[in-house]
Amino acid sequence: MQNKVWQVAPKMPSDFKNKFPEINPIILQLLYNRGLDTQEKIDKFLLPDYSQDIYDPFLFPDMEKVVKRIFQAIKNKEKITIYGDYDVDGVTSTFVLLKTFRKLGTEFVDVYLPDREKEGYGLNKNALDIISKSGCKLLVTCDCGISNFDEVEYAKKLKIDVIITDHHVVPERIPQAYAIINPQIEGSYPFKYLAGVGVAFKVAQALIKKSSLENKEAFEKWLLDLVALGTVTDSMPLLDENRVLTKYGLIVLNKTTNLGLRALINEAKLKLGEINTWNISYQIGPRINSAGRIDHANTALKLLLTETASQARQISQQLNKINSQRQKLVDNIVRSVREEIGSEPKELLIIREIKDLPVGIAGLIAGKIAAIYNRPTFIISLRENDVLGSGRSVKDFNLLSLLDATKKYLLRYGGHAAACGFTLKNKNSLDQFKINLKKIAQKKLISFDLRKKYFIEAEVNLEDINWDLEENLQKFEPFGQSNEMPLFLIKNLKVENLQIVGSDNQHLQIFVDGGKKLIYFFADKEQKNFLRVGEKIDVIFELGVNEWNGTKELQMKVIDVRKHE
Repeated sequence: MQNKVWQVAPKMPSDFKNKFPEINPIILQLLYNRGLDTQEKIDKFLLPDYSQDIYDPFLFPDMEKVVKRIFQAIKNKEKITIYGDYDVDGVTSTFVLLKTFRKLGTEFVDVYLPDREKEGYGLNKNALDIISKSGCKLLVTCDCGISNFDEVEYAKKLKIDVIITDHHVVPERIPQAYAIINPQIEGSYPFKYLAGVGVAFKVAQALIKKSSLENKEAFEKWLLDLVALGTVTDSMPLLDENRVLTKYGLIVLNKTTNLGLRALINEAKLKLGEINTWNISYQIGPRINSAGRIDHANTALKLLLTETASQARQISQQLNKINSQRQKLVDNIVRSVREEIGSEPKELLIIREIKDLPVGIAGLIAGKIAAIYNRPTFIISLRENDVLGSGRSVKDFNLLSLLDATKKYLLRYGGHAAACGFTLKNKNSLDQFKINLKKIAQKKLISFDLRKKYFIEAEVNLEDINWDLEENLQKFEPFGQSNEMPLFLIKNLKVENLQIVGSDNQHLQIFVDGGKKLIYFFADKEQKNFLRVGEKIDVIFELGVNEWNGTKELQMKVIDVRKHE
C-alpha cells in the first residue's frame, strides 16, 4: 500500500487545559490546534458575529474612489459593463455586482463573461472592442483583471474607465486602472484571502452603505448565499472574515429565495435547511461550474437571474445533464491516466498531454491525479493552434512558482499556489517548456516529502464517541479549506466482523470491540483484503451523523486504517 504519514497534533500543554476546565478535552485540543488560545479568540471562532466580525469595506484604499465613480455613472446614465469569469466564483461575483447595481437604480448595465475555450481567462482586446462598441464608459471586473496590464491600457485608449475587483496574486506590473480592489495588494485590507465574490461583496457593501436604499441590511444579507457559494467552491480558507461570510451565507442559502438556486438544489436531490459546505463543494458548485467548463458560463448566470420557476427548472436540468457529461469524461480520462502511471509514479512532477481536451476540465483531471498520487500535476490540452494547461498542487508546494520560473514560454498564466493555468506563446516550444518545468520541479521536490499525509487532531478512545462530542463538533462548522473536518485516531481495535455493503459492494463495514461499527466508503480491493477478523487495527476516522429511514446514529467514517503494531 502507498506509503503514508499519520501526523498526530502535539498534545495541548497542561496549563492550557487547566485554563479551560469546563471545555471537553477533545474539543479543547481542537481549539488548541487552531491557535485559539484565549477566550476572545475561542468566542470569535465558535460564535462569529456578523455585526462585529465583518471588516469595513472602506478599509480598501481605493474604495471611496470606486463608490464615487459608480454613483457618478449611475447618475449620468453611463453604460456600465461587469466583466466576470466563467467559474462559480466569477459567476457569483458577477451576480452580486449586477444585482446591486440594478437595486441602486441603473438600467444601463451589461455583463460580459468570456468563453473559456475561445477567449480564456481575464480581459482580452477583442472583448474590449465589443464592449466599447456597446457604448460602455465604465468597466468593472470581478474575479479577474489584476494580471491584465496591457488590456487595461487598451481599454483606456478606448476611453473606458476600468475598476478591477480581484483576489488573485498581484503581478510585478500592476495595471494602471482607474481603481483596484484586491486584498492581495500589500497593506490594502486586513484579510488577504477573500474570494472573488468576497471582494465583489465588499464593493456591494460599500455602495449599499453610501446609498439611500431602504432596508439596507436586509438587501445586503440576502446576497450572502452567493457569497458562501463562491467562497467555498473556490476553496478559499474558511478563517477570519470568510468564516463569518460563509457561516451566515449558509443560513441564507438554506432559505434562499433565488429561484435558480432552489431549482438546482432540488435537481441535486438536496433539501433546504440541510445544506452544508460539502454539498456546495461536491454537488451544487460543480453543477454551476459545468456551464463554463463544457458550455458557456452565461447559462449559469441566467439560472441565477431567472424570475420564473419553469425556466429555473429547465436550466437546472440542463446544467445537471452537462455536469453528468463532464463527470463521465473526467472519470474516463482519470482512469486512463491511472492505468498508464500504475500504483506508484516514477516522476516527481506529473505532466500529461491530451489532444483537444476541453480546457475547462483539465484542472479537474489534474486535481484528481494530484490527490491520488500526492504529486503536483499538470494536464495539458493540445489544440490545432495553441497549447493550454492547468495545474494542481499538493500541500505546501507552490505551483505558481514553477510557472514564474518558466514564464518566457508563456503567453499568459495565473492562479494560486495550489491551482494555476497557462497558455503557451508557441506550441512548438512545448517540449522545451516541459523539460525546464521538470528540471526546476526536480530541484524543488527532491527534498520534499511527497508521502500522503493525514493530520490527526487527537487520539481518542471508543468511549469518547458520543452525541455530546458530535454536538460540540458542529460548532466548528463551516468546515472547509484551513478548517477541515477533524480527523481522529483510535488505536488497538479488535476486528470482530467485516461486511461488504452498498448496491455495488463498494463499501466495507468494520465491527470492532463490543460491536461498534465503522464504515469505510469506497474501500478498494487491496484495502478489503488487507483486513482480517481477529486482528488489531489503528483507524483514522471522521465523526458524523448517518440519517436513514427517519433515524439518526453516530457514524465513524474510516479515512485510513493500518495494522496495530
